[in-house]
Amino acid sequence: MKKVKVFYNENSGNNDEDKVLKKIKDFFARPENSDSQVDFINPESPEDAIHLAKKVSQEQTDLVIALGGDGTINKICGGVFEGGAKPILGIVPNGTVNNLSKSLHIPQDLEETLDNLNHGEIQKFDIAKVNNDYMTSSLTMGILADIAQNVSGSEKKKFGPLAYLKDAYKVIRYNKTYRIKVKYNGKTKSLRTKLLLITMTDTIGGMQALAPKAKVDDGLIRVYSLKEINLFNILFHLNKLRRGKFEDFMEMTHFDTDHLEILTHSKKKKDNPYSRIDGDKSDPLPLDIKVYRKALTTLVPKKE
Repeated sequence: MKKVKVFYNENSGNNDEDKVLKKIKDFFARPENSDSQVDFINPESPEDAIHLAKKVSQEQTDLVIALGGDGTINKICGGVFEGGAKPILGIVPNGTVNNLSKSLHIPQDLEETLDNLNHGEIQKFDIAKVNNDYMTSSLTMGILADIAQNVSGSEKKKFGPLAYLKDAYKVIRYNKTYRIKVKYNGKTKSLRTKLLLITMTDTIGGMQALAPKAKVDDGLIRVYSLKEINLFNILFHLNKLRRGKFEDFMEMTHFDTDHLEILTHSKKKKDNPYSRIDGDKSDPLPLDIKVYRKALTTLVPKKE
């Protein structure tokens, strides 16, 4: 008997959770899946999600299905990793942007995603630990985190990615600069940054190939720090953004590493930037980020 645990989040980005759950139940009711024992789990909190995913990872579970957006999938991945990472992760994207699933080339269509659970091939991918949290896609500080800071879960559910636009102009106009210190690869640097982006995936904000050098299984994070940014620069560089040419920005500092420390220059709370991991609010500085290469296993469509 194949043991399957389906994790879902009623507050995830999309409004159609009940319909999706019904389709998953119908999928496992098919004759070809008759050997599957399926349990559905709706954690009460992010901490509960990690705890329960860790628990099922230690209970001879064969397949853990993570249904939701990047934030929900992050917690399930973190729990499975803590539990020994033995089960295969079945990722079913149903959130606002779905960076990880897009970078893994997992179909965004539900029927195709479910078919992938039966016919896909094994793919290893990285996870990073950030203090006591986990990261599977990206971490932001500065302008992107500031824009997202006042966007509620209900707004994301109602408007999708457009929910972030309501405060974007105000934040860009305010144009705050943060002073931070980074330690990596035996180096220590002080940075003045308006935007710090750390990514493990080539998809950022739901846009694929925005950071084409980022790989899901190379054990590295890509770090981009933008010293200057304003509305004119964004419009001027829009084509470069679409083509993933981050490194071509004259104002951009970038590097790769498997271990990064981020420290603050100031003890004042207002000078300490917000950080967000996979779309959710994270710890204030300092942050310690370590990548675990190919630590998790999922299913992706077979290459033709």
